[in-house]
Amino acid sequence: MTWTIPIDSPSAPPNWQLHTPQTGQPDWPTLAREAAAIAADVLPRLERPQTGLALHKRRLRAWRTAAANYLHNRRLAKAGREDLRPLYFIWTVLRTCNFLCTYCDDHRGRKYPELSTEGTLNTEDALRLLRVMRTGTPSLYFAGGEPTLRKDLPELTRAARDLAYHPILINTNGSAIDRLLRKPAWRTWLADTDIVIVSLDGLDLDMLGRTWVYKKPQDVLRNLLVLRELAGPMDFKLMVNTVIQPGATEHARAVLDLANDLGIWFCPVPLNEGAEVSAGLAADPKWPALRQTILARKRAGHRISGSQRMNERMLNSAPLDCRNTLKPHIDHDGHLFWPCKAAVNTGPERINVLDFEHIDAIWRRGCSLIDPTRFHGPGPEQCGGDCNWAQNYTTDAYAHGLRHPTSLLGEVVDFLRNP
Repeated sequence: MTWTIPIDSPSAPPNWQLHTPQTGQPDWPTLAREAAAIAADVLPRLERPQTGLALHKRRLRAWRTAAANYLHNRRLAKAGREDLRPLYFIWTVLRTCNFLCTYCDDHRGRKYPELSTEGTLNTEDALRLLRVMRTGTPSLYFAGGEPTLRKDLPELTRAARDLAYHPILINTNGSAIDRLLRKPAWRTWLADTDIVIVSLDGLDLDMLGRTWVYKKPQDVLRNLLVLRELAGPMDFKLMVNTVIQPGATEHARAVLDLANDLGIWFCPVPLNEGAEVSAGLAADPKWPALRQTILARKRAGHRISGSQRMNERMLNSAPLDCRNTLKPHIDHDGHLFWPCKAAVNTGPERINVLDFEHIDAIWRRGCSLIDPTRFHGPGPEQCGGDCNWAQNYTTDAYAHGLRHPTSLLGEVVDFLRNP
């Protein structure tokens, strides 16, 4: 059983099965009542998501791109090439963030709030960037910084929907959701977003305040409950993204238990330091037990993001068959990091996407600068990274699926599954 609070009954108490409220956590019944009241207030203001023929057409156009890319990539793989068309783009729509998380960096060891924001694309150029990216990928991941700080984000997500991206994902700290959804300009945003990922690293308010360097961490927890109330009527998949830190596995376990009780998808993120697996986490004596609990919950049918195979490999830091061009990063100024943003031994080239009309032309330009084939590795002319992010293990799963198509089909079904 999970805790369900109907919007018309905001006083319904929580019914915990796995989660045990602890001292230092918020008053959950009060937070739930507040969240339900907010959801009831904002829902009538929101435009409803696509349904019926319009939704089917968008999905079909995206699936056609994905299928064409798979066939193209399989031909390249058989020829021994790794300049594969992307599964999705990760777009840092801006570097600005209202958090200063102790563990967070730009994959190159630098804090987002400390980076220059010069060159951030205006709306016109951002819309053009969306059109160019869509020539070679079916899906898009809005990232930051904190992407909801972009005032034109609803315009960008509507354009992405109209261009038939699917799924459209966003990773947010969730701190401003309640305020944003009350603004007329944001009434379309949830209608155009397929997957909302909220970063949540624990439930203890003091710990969160210190980790995020943010004064009101309870706002994020309340807004997570708001989003849970809205996920059904607005038809989006809700996930929490939890960075598992050395010496803090009990905080990650608390999020896992809460998410499993509430039916929210849980995405584990073992800590990286720059492009390296955290040695501290690997040495944490409590990490193996948490790792096994996550895998056991996945086998039992709880909502753990990613397939069993992918999670087993990621949580055990298995050597991965990374394919850099499947998960390209585009920075706030429209420049693509080629072939990998996290490369250490050979720094990435930066290519201005707006100089091109089609992804294939960008990929040809990139290959003329750095050949991505066998770029992943420890050599002096390779990436030199030992990344443990889910996105890298997603490319590992795709590389496996190029050889074993039924395996990839299972990965896709698992990822898109919501009920």
